[in-house]
Amino acid sequence: MKMTDLQIDIISLIKSALTGEKVNISKSFDWKQAVEIAVRHKIDVLLYYGAYNSQINMPDEIKNRLQLHTFNMINFDANQSYQINQLLDAFNKNNIDYLPLKGAVLKSLYPKTEMRYMSDIDILIKTSQYNKISNIMSQLGFKFVLESNHEFVWKKDYLNAELHKILIPSYNKDYYSYYEDGWKLAKKSSNGGYEMKDEDFLIYIFTHMAKHYRDSGVGIKHFLDIWVFLKSKTELDKNYIDTELKKLQLYEFFNNCMKLFKVWFEGITSTPKTDFMTDWIFSSGAYGTKEKLELSTALKVSRAHGENSDFRKIIFLRKVFPSYDTMKKKYRILKKLPVLLPFMWVVRIIATFIFRREKVKYQTDNYKNMTDENINDYEKALGYVGLNFNFNNSDK
Repeated sequence: MKMTDLQIDIISLIKSALTGEKVNISKSFDWKQAVEIAVRHKIDVLLYYGAYNSQINMPDEIKNRLQLHTFNMINFDANQSYQINQLLDAFNKNNIDYLPLKGAVLKSLYPKTEMRYMSDIDILIKTSQYNKISNIMSQLGFKFVLESNHEFVWKKDYLNAELHKILIPSYNKDYYSYYEDGWKLAKKSSNGGYEMKDEDFLIYIFTHMAKHYRDSGVGIKHFLDIWVFLKSKTELDKNYIDTELKKLQLYEFFNNCMKLFKVWFEGITSTPKTDFMTDWIFSSGAYGTKEKLELSTALKVSRAHGENSDFRKIIFLRKVFPSYDTMKKKYRILKKLPVLLPFMWVVRIIATFIFRREKVKYQTDNYKNMTDENINDYEKALGYVGLNFNFNNSDK
């Protein structure tokens, strides 16, 4: 599918926001649809700054909406930054080892920090220090939310703090086998805590983006992170990056993304592959879609268990009878009394049929969508851009 005029114009406005360069957009530009896309991708501030930098007149209703949202994001960003500084200062004073990740590092590379929406701060910690860390979080007014496979989540006002035990969830076994806990890549930072060297940080944020791309789709914001980082770091060791990306089986996908950036921001003529990637990204929203997530899950299960496996039955049983780790997040009594797991499965099933019938209908429709043809198409779509699942290491 060829890039649409709307996609081209939205990308042009993003470019203007990030570079200050004045751009032109189509006279027929659909502002209402563009804002809907921008909201889904968490880039509406970029849309506003792009129009502002390019001196493009917007309909009053759209201008007022984007302007108000931008002012709110400036306020949100300032409050969030204050809470982040409080948190990191407390870690420094208490000799906590920490490594800021993703948006916590990338925000400062954007022309204005409010341009890069961040709902949470990701920080790699050492689990051996978690008891001390949890006391600090409570003292700062954070409330514990949940523990997952790879992180502890705490929440306070403007900030979710995701304290990572490991860089990549262990159920993403192919990427996890490369990173393990991640501390082997850490070096002492002059600002306290730890950091990665630029090449490793690029490889990490790219791996994280690729993980989301293949699992459920990934939006414009995550691609912009890569581009903004590359623009700010002009002396990277390309040979090292290429070597490590090949180990991760991400070298081909990386090169396709570099071509996509040239199409988006340097005026290079698009190709069927870059058009395909653009459409995949735009259709995904900021964090992917449920449909893509379900298809990728079906793909992983069907391949991991063999072509003749009844993967739909396996997925159905996982949905009806979630693991203990999943259930204890919802039913905290299981932390103290894991023996109640079978009883809580029954409670969950009854509650779902009584109070969440729409979820039952969604899952029923979803199973109908899990055809061999759709799963094969999903696998081909990933392979087309240079992505795959290492099924020898997939979660069974």
